[in-house]
Amino acid sequence: MSRQRLKPYAFLAHHVMAPALDAVRGTRTMQCNRALEESQWWPLDRIEELQRERLRQLITYSYERVPYYRGLMNEQGTSPFDVKSAADLHKLPVLTRDIVRAHSSELLADGFPRSQLHRSKTGGSTGTPLVFFSTLDDQSNHGYARGIRALRWAGMEMGDRRMLIRMRRESLSQRRSSLHRISRVLERVRELDSRDITTESLPGIVAFLSRPDVQYLGGYPSAVSFIAAWITETGTTPPSLAAIITGGEQLFEHQRQRIRDVFNLETFSKYACNEAFDIAMECEAHSGMHVAAEDIIIEVVDEDGQPVPEGTEGRILMTNLHNYGMPLIRYELGDTGSFVPGTCPCGRQLPRLAHVLGRRFDIVYTPSGRRITGANLGTALLANMPVRQFQFVQEELDLMVVRIVPTADASGAELESMRNRIPLMYQELLGKDVRVELQLTDHIELTSGGKHLLVVSRVDPDSWLNRGPTADAR
Repeated sequence: MSRQRLKPYAFLAHHVMAPALDAVRGTRTMQCNRALEESQWWPLDRIEELQRERLRQLITYSYERVPYYRGLMNEQGTSPFDVKSAADLHKLPVLTRDIVRAHSSELLADGFPRSQLHRSKTGGSTGTPLVFFSTLDDQSNHGYARGIRALRWAGMEMGDRRMLIRMRRESLSQRRSSLHRISRVLERVRELDSRDITTESLPGIVAFLSRPDVQYLGGYPSAVSFIAAWITETGTTPPSLAAIITGGEQLFEHQRQRIRDVFNLETFSKYACNEAFDIAMECEAHSGMHVAAEDIIIEVVDEDGQPVPEGTEGRILMTNLHNYGMPLIRYELGDTGSFVPGTCPCGRQLPRLAHVLGRRFDIVYTPSGRRITGANLGTALLANMPVRQFQFVQEELDLMVVRIVPTADASGAELESMRNRIPLMYQELLGKDVRVELQLTDHIELTSGGKHLLVVSRVDPDSWLNRGPTADAR
């Protein structure tokens, strides 16, 4: 817990309501949160010692109880004693989603009560959702506790009234769904399905956010940015909020700037996934996202699964130290990122990921062999035009379609200017071997997970790779 004095409702939520909910659910969320509130201020060597202890337990358990890992380590001649710390994890191969699909039953721990496994799935932003299993201890104890701590870094206490924009959960059991609703009422959280944000619903959404008792807004960056764009477009007075927390998608710089301009706030960016819940989040210093290293190991590696130096971008791998039902060790999340060198001004010794975390699949390929990530597509140029949303769709290796949702007040002259400027602008960026077409539309479809994809590529990467890159990837 922070050293500041809690507000009356927050005190009640922390010390009465949340412990009561723990008792009803049979969980230890608040106990785990208290431990995390203390460990965030530990020196790095003490954090790493806790991490090593938990990793050794997980590796030994996985060898003894999980058929996939036992067979894997026996096949390559690796002993559980060979993996003593995060620095030793490279001795094990990367666990991809394709491997999880092919060996899902072998990844389940022998003897773990199947009644205590929770079936979940990823959001499917890559086109194919992954079914996996977690546990009550992993999700409701450690996962929820990390989430509470992360929100407190943004100044938010349990019980502070807020709006949360996310995809509605469809797969909860009746009991878990009921407990979830009770929890949201006690926390004073209004959940809004991202698919319900339309020009018709935005006046009501902004009106709710403008209430004096509503202090925080959380949600997908594309949804929050969409709200900010509508406020600017309509001349509506922006709500006065204490903080904005975004997660679930990559936060692009043009979105951060738009949110900053409209709400006069610096966004707190959060990194999370369905497989482990909260992984990392920015603190008040906004100098990278602190990884919850007590519970999760994050590696940044090259294409061969070997660690890269701090500051170097690579594939992100995760080892969840608390999922004993279906251990995920060196699990590839499908994102790229880098570690921030040095220590954070806030004083926390937890390692930090850089702000930019891009999907490995959000890449545009060109006939000349270039690779251009979504973060390098000059999105700030479009954000300065009368544009509400946009998306890049690579239909063919030599054809890029830029989809634009203009603002309602865009004039005919502005639309004509965009028709002329945008294709030329992106032909210069992508290269003369790529045709660029502009498509004006009134909406851009969300994924099945309720998210907005910046880049949609219909190009088979293997066909591109066979050509061999002839220019530096960007």
